[in-house]
Amino acid sequence: MTDRDDSSAGTGTDHEVTRLLLAWNQGQSGAADELTELVYAQVRAIAGKHLRQFDGDVTLAPTELANELFLRLLGKDIDWRDRRHFFGVVVAAMRNLLIDMARARSSEKRGGGQIHLTLSSAADQPGETSEPDQLNGALDELRTLDARKCEVIELTYFLGLKREEIAATLDVSLATVDRELRFARAWLKEKLQA
Repeated sequence: MTDRDDSSAGTGTDHEVTRLLLAWNQGQSGAADELTELVYAQVRAIAGKHLRQFDGDVTLAPTELANELFLRLLGKDIDWRDRRHFFGVVVAAMRNLLIDMARARSSEKRGGGQIHLTLSSAADQPGETSEPDQLNGALDELRTLDARKCEVIELTYFLGLKREEIAATLDVSLATVDRELRFARAWLKEKLQA
């Protein structure tokens, strides 16, 4: 993927994100801190949006979720390529964090760490799949079917990027983003209702 000039990308930070990622790869001191400062507010706002979906069931603040996300990212040795790669890794980390939180919330609603015993033969049957696991599985299946469609849906819902930002990140047209998003939404809806 090639970086387009900042005026066509929609935001002045797209080129700067790529520049800082490459500097981070080269071991330039302060590059990771500058990158964090550049994208932190956006990631924190996205974290807040996702946490609101938990309706008070989670005591985690957006800042804590954003910090946890950045700790996971900074703790990994990743060979950053460009902003698309960066956002893909951020999406995966956010997705994993949110699914872990949803699983924990679901577990607490079912009694948390309590041991459930049954005397019926139903105990030998596999348990039903939780919503987070269904969504995670469906997204993995969509990625196998069409990776770009999965990227579009993840950048939309997990990172909250606008259509223009997605087009710039993936280096595609707005029409392509719209088409991929329509398909991915319909496909996921059908898959999750099955």
